Amino acid sequence: MAGVNRKHHLLATIALLWLVAASCLLESVDARKSRGSSKRSSRRPKGVNIEIYHPKGVMVWYPYRAGMELFGIEIFINKANQPSSSGDSSEEESTPPVCDICLNTTEVSYGKFILRSEDAVIRSRDHVYYNAIVKKTSGKAYVSRSNEFYVSESRILLGDMTEKASSCNGTTAVANLSENDKRLADEIKLLEAILLEVSDQCQANRTKQLLLSAETPTRYDAKQLYQYVAGQLEQKLPAIDWNRTLVDAFYATNGIGFEVASTIDKLKVLKLAKALPDHPITDLDSFQTEDMTNDIDSWM
Repeated sequence: MAGVNRKHHLLATIALLWLVAASCLLESVDARKSRGSSKRSSRRPKGVNIEIYHPKGVMVWYPYRAGMELFGIEIFINKANQPSSSGDSSEEESTPPVCDICLNTTEVSYGKFILRSEDAVIRSRDHVYYNAIVKKTSGKAYVSRSNEFYVSESRILLGDMTEKASSCNGTTAVANLSENDKRLADEIKLLEAILLEVSDQCQANRTKQLLLSAETPTRYDAKQLYQYVAGQLEQKLPAIDWNRTLVDAFYATNGIGFEVASTIDKLKVLKLAKALPDHPITDLDSFQTEDMTNDIDSWM
C-alpha cells in the first residue's frame, strides 16, 4: 500500500511540474496582452521576499533589474516604521524609530539581491513593518514605507539559512523503506527539487498573492485581518490546510489581498476556487501591470 501511495505521489509531482511550467508560459502570453493596460491594485512592493527562520535568522531577496545599483531593507518588529501622527509635537514622537534589522547590498547573486541576518529573531504573532530601499545608478536611493504583515506560524521555516529549512508544520514520521521504495522516494525528491526550481523561475513575473472579494466591518490591524481572512477562506475552501497555506493578508483595491506559502499552493487555490459561485478568489497578479518593470521601479 505504501508503494502505491508513493507512486501516486510521484505521478502527482510530475503533473504539478507540468502545471507550473504551463502556468509560466500562459503568464508570459497574458503579460504581453495586458502590458500597460491595467492598474496596480496593491501598494505593497511586488517581489520583496522575506524568509523567517526558527530559532533565528532572516533572509530577504529581491530580483535584480537593469539599472539597479543597491537594494536594502529596514525591518521594525512590533513598532510602526513612521513617527507618531498624534497631535503631540514632542521630539520623541516626531523622531522616526530605529530599525531592528537594517541591511543593504550592492552584490547580485543568481540574479537577485540577497540580504541575510543570522542573529535576527522574529517570532510567530509579531507585527513586522518594513521599508524597502532601492538605488538606481542614475538617481538617489528611494525608500518605500508603510509595508507590514502579521507573522503567522506557517510563515516561519525550521532550520538555518545555510542548511535545508522546512515548514514548521512539515514534520513527518518515515517508515523503513524497501530498495524499490527508496528509489521511488529519491525520484520524488528529485522531481520536487525540479518543481521548486521551475517555481522560482516564475517568481520574477508572478507573486504568491491572490485577491479575496470581501470587506471587513471596520479597518482591522494586521493580526485581526489575518484571522478574518483565514476564517473566510476556511469557509470557502475547507479542503485546504489554511494554517499551513495562508502566510499573510493585507488590504487591496476591490477586496483583501492574501499571500500563500508557495506558487503550487496558489495554483491549487485558483483551481479549486473556479468551482465557487461568484468567483470570490482571483489572481492578484492579473490586476497589476505586467511588464518588465516592477513596483520598485515605478517608485523612482
